[in-house]
Amino acid sequence: MDKESNFCKDAEDLLEYLKTYHNTEKTAIKSGEIGEIFNLYKEKLRSTVNYLRSIGYPVCSSSRGYWYSEKPEDIEKTLTHLEGRIKGMNRAISGLKRIQQDKKKQG
Repeated sequence: MDKESNFCKDAEDLLEYLKTYHNTEKTAIKSGEIGEIFNLYKEKLRSTVNYLRSIGYPVCSSSRGYWYSEKPEDIEKTLTHLEGRIKGMNRAISGLKRIQQDKKKQG
């Protein structure tokens, strides 16, 4: 099986697992636990979840972990969670850019 086939199989397996066992925030599962079950590193798990979301599957997340839900309130909570992470990343990017500019001015 090639890498793309493996990736798609992992995505399908994860989706079915979440639909079956983790379909509310109360039953959310942490990334580390998913990694152990599916033998996925965190980076691969994130890319798999991103892939599932990008093709239209509502894989939700919060500080409690991941779960599958089509409920609008769960999707909204996930959007808020992701947008908060983006804001934090943007602050980090801005800080690093300031340091980079300061170093250029000094040297």
